[in-house]
Amino acid sequence: MLGFLDLQAGLAQNRFYNDLEEWLSGFTRLSGGSIVSDGGEASVPAYIQALLEQTADSLEGLQRILGRGEESRISANTNVVALTDRLSALTDQMRAEQNLLVKLAEGQMDLKPVLQRLADSSTQRQPGQDESRTHLRNIEMHLARLYEDVSQGRGAAVQEIRNEIRLVARTIAALAEEAER
Repeated sequence: MLGFLDLQAGLAQNRFYNDLEEWLSGFTRLSGGSIVSDGGEASVPAYIQALLEQTADSLEGLQRILGRGEESRISANTNVVALTDRLSALTDQMRAEQNLLVKLAEGQMDLKPVLQRLADSSTQRQPGQDESRTHLRNIEMHLARLYEDVSQGRGAAVQEIRNEIRLVARTIAALAEEAER
């Protein structure tokens, strides 16, 4: 009699565990995964299979994110190299303009004695004084134009530098944002 009761209790216990496992597997994805053990092939419990699938999905997502981050980093590096090249060209242009301004100043210094002589001679009434004044006015007008051109060139160079600095600041900010991600 005790053996019969033990047999019935064991069957009831197995039926309970089977029903519980079926009920839990209804909440998870089922697949045909298997584990090879010493005794051969055994099926993987559903919760372990679900954990493995979730881990695989997470790894794929991480790989995509890392790929996008690498592409973004390469793009940022390319932009920084291009910006460096542009700044180098701008620096060369500014040096050339500075050399031009130095030559212009030297030319004006060379004109100073000539202008002084013309001014001294204009105080004395001599024939051809009107021609000298006309030449002086022409020289003055050309110097004023040169001064305007230099001022405009300097203003344009300053504006270009400001734009390049803004671009550098934006690039650095974008790199900082990507590094935070």
